[in-house]
Amino acid sequence: MMLPRTRSFLWLPLMLAVVCLLSTLVAAPAFAQETGAISGQVRAEDGSPLPGATVQVTGDALPAGRSEVSGADGHFSFLRLPPGTYQVSAELTDLGTVKREAVVALGKDTRLELVLSPTLAEEITVAAVVPLIDLKSTEVQVNYTQETIEDLPITRSYKGLFQLAPGVSENNRLAPNAGGARMDNTFLLDGVNITNPHYGDIVPDVAEIDIDEVSLKRGGITAEFGRTGGMVVNAVTKSGTNQFHGQGRFEYQPSSFVSDSKGPIQNTIDKEGPALALGGPVLKDRAWFYGSASFPSATTTDRRNLLGKLPDRELEVDEYFVKLNANPGASHYLSAAFRSREATVSNAGIGASAHPGVGSDDSTDHLIGTATWTWNLNADSFLEAKYNHDKEENSTDPITNLGYRPAFDATRPDRMGLFTTTSDFLVGGATGVGQSVGGATLAVNNQDFTRDEYKLTYQLFRSLFGTTHDIRAGVSFEENSERLERRANGWGSVTWNATTRQFTASFTSQQPPHTGRGESTGIFLQDQFAVGERTTITAGFLLNKDVYYGEALGATPGTKTKRKILTFDWDQQIQPRLGLTFVPNREVGDKLFVYLGRYFNTENKSLVRAASPTRIFTTRATFDAAGNLVSEVPAANTQSKRVVQGIDPQYTDEYMLGYSRPLGSSWALEAWGQYRDVGDIMEDISADGLGGGPFRVDQLPDAYRRYKAVTLALTRIPRNDNLYRLTLNASYTWSRLSGNWDIDYAESLFYNSSFLQDGPGVLITDNRDGLLRGDRTHVAKILATIRPWDPVRFGTFVRFQSGGAWEARGLPSPAVSSGSYVAYLEKAGSRRMEDWLNVDLLASYEFRFGPVGLELEGRILNAFDEQVELAVDDRQVLGRPVPYAPNNPAFGTATEVSAPRSFVTSAILRF
Repeated sequence: MMLPRTRSFLWLPLMLAVVCLLSTLVAAPAFAQETGAISGQVRAEDGSPLPGATVQVTGDALPAGRSEVSGADGHFSFLRLPPGTYQVSAELTDLGTVKREAVVALGKDTRLELVLSPTLAEEITVAAVVPLIDLKSTEVQVNYTQETIEDLPITRSYKGLFQLAPGVSENNRLAPNAGGARMDNTFLLDGVNITNPHYGDIVPDVAEIDIDEVSLKRGGITAEFGRTGGMVVNAVTKSGTNQFHGQGRFEYQPSSFVSDSKGPIQNTIDKEGPALALGGPVLKDRAWFYGSASFPSATTTDRRNLLGKLPDRELEVDEYFVKLNANPGASHYLSAAFRSREATVSNAGIGASAHPGVGSDDSTDHLIGTATWTWNLNADSFLEAKYNHDKEENSTDPITNLGYRPAFDATRPDRMGLFTTTSDFLVGGATGVGQSVGGATLAVNNQDFTRDEYKLTYQLFRSLFGTTHDIRAGVSFEENSERLERRANGWGSVTWNATTRQFTASFTSQQPPHTGRGESTGIFLQDQFAVGERTTITAGFLLNKDVYYGEALGATPGTKTKRKILTFDWDQQIQPRLGLTFVPNREVGDKLFVYLGRYFNTENKSLVRAASPTRIFTTRATFDAAGNLVSEVPAANTQSKRVVQGIDPQYTDEYMLGYSRPLGSSWALEAWGQYRDVGDIMEDISADGLGGGPFRVDQLPDAYRRYKAVTLALTRIPRNDNLYRLTLNASYTWSRLSGNWDIDYAESLFYNSSFLQDGPGVLITDNRDGLLRGDRTHVAKILATIRPWDPVRFGTFVRFQSGGAWEARGLPSPAVSSGSYVAYLEKAGSRRMEDWLNVDLLASYEFRFGPVGLELEGRILNAFDEQVELAVDDRQVLGRPVPYAPNNPAFGTATEVSAPRSFVTSAILRF
């Protein structure tokens, strides 16, 4: 069964049923994306419910605590609790007091049963764990706390956490996750979106020292978490408490701790990472602070590639974070945070076959500011307002400045731009054909992004119609923008055609900066309720409206004005979500679950530049063998594009079926199947199919992208010390990612305006149907930690993954590109890179000096030094026309390999 097209009325009965059910209640907004909950029932020894009991919850994250009275059915609930450990007590006259300890996990509901008895003395029953299986949820989600993250030998950063999810491969890039393209994932920090609003990247690689817990959702994503064609990653940062706590960390990896690289680029790398964090009270029980500073750096020396010696590469990062929390009254909770991250890289962008002169010096500045107000209306309902401001500034400066459009010297094309060498022109320090010499293509390249996001959310937990309802709803509004300023270095990219005896230059001329803007509005409504004692239904829908604004020429010469170019309205983006769980055996606590949902892939707003009435375009110039200008015309596929009226937004349909079962008190086994299908794919299309303009943005009827996966996972939570506090997350995923629409061939691409369908060589009928670049048939992982006694801990991360799919490539028609090898010369995914088995290890020991602890940690990454290819030179022939162009002697050789074995030491001071 397939979900209906956007405007179909087949989903109307479901929508009406949900609306009718929820319209009897107060309309509501979202479960906080950075909190969890504790709920349960107060009962007598005979199992009967006890109404009127006073239930209280307190913890380090909420020292003032909250209290409520159990309802007629003995039920209680504490919503929107920050992750952490809490003490929960219940008291009733003549029945004494019972206390239990519970852990709140990000996005999860911890269930407790509190039993009171006339003979009960006050006691504490420890249950400081999250239940093995959430019997109500159909989301495929894994959570990792700070303690577990610290015990695992992973990269100490936000991006390093992606590897914790089942089925996610490692390839030193943002690999497609759960069937999504590289730009389809959603990255959250404290529940706010830090994903690049136009290209889907994550730039602020947040320091791990700030992260308290992370949640990774691969499927079954409910309406409250929005729309994504990939994964949702949410990390919650630390907060201050009533006690002063701090941490100092120094991470050190000298080049002598790293094995020799077997890749095409030889180098030595020295890394170090000092960081400091401190948190504590501003006003006890009412206000707290947390702050950190992190300064990682890496110096790469003794670099060599296929052309010879390379200059040193320096990476420096300065990151600062401050967070304030306040609980001025029992009903109000306030939070504000600010993060600044500045990163600079010298001599960047020099690949395996590139001369050092083509590099650049890059810098990125990122600012994130958030403010949150939560109002506890009563024991069962919350209202929350949230604001997020996100600003990203990027710039690159070429190492070699070639001027702007210099007089064309046909004897030295390497001085004219970024030139790809041929047998006729081995210039600029090249040692062979197919090498990049000269300078970077851009002399000016400034690209800035902003996002302002507003959310109003509400949650209601109430017994209605004989069952308990968890009702969530929300409204959101976002404005985002991109400002781009570019100008060519020399003549940009230059190639030589030995058959026509001509040079082709593709360059960005001097043009005014471009600003594109996007707006997104969202509304969701969701209800989770029980049907009988074994079935839980989560039904809801998400509505979105997206508006795209480009630029047009203003009334006054030299000016521009904002112009609306595309609107996807509410009725075009109805996204139903339906999940059902069934408990076959209540004593065992297992569940069957099924889910289906639709997500619209309209988060990325790159079309505001790609389809703008005026935009920064590329010009193609042709020169004869003597350097005389033959022609100079704007490239049709980089000029303004007409958006076809009535176009439908691109969507992803998802179907899941799974089973979860606890194995005793500490182990759980889960298995699920996942299917995702992308429909209504949009692309910019050539008017004549030959690369001629004008281009239009339209539906691509025969384009498709499909993902099929089956995952088996075994987990263990340390309930006791019988296995030395062993934690385990072992998983195996078989998957297949296929189609003819693959936009993972480069970074920072236009989402629906790629090379595809621009002309001959890149049509979806040109060998495109097959396995996509992100396909990894087998991915198996074992993440395990063990603490045999308190000062000692060990961790391991074992990963096996199939090699990536690839195919032979050549240059497409000159109307498409002058120098990008994006034409498939054989069926997509015809070849495979090497399989990869990687083992990482961690060991540490902590010395205690009263309240101060000093931990010494060592991590061995890639313990068996398995350096396998992660990217290859896929250019089978060099130049045009393809049938007569010379073969590439480097075809199929590795251009990037996995990092060699390394040893990382850390000293961590806690106080």
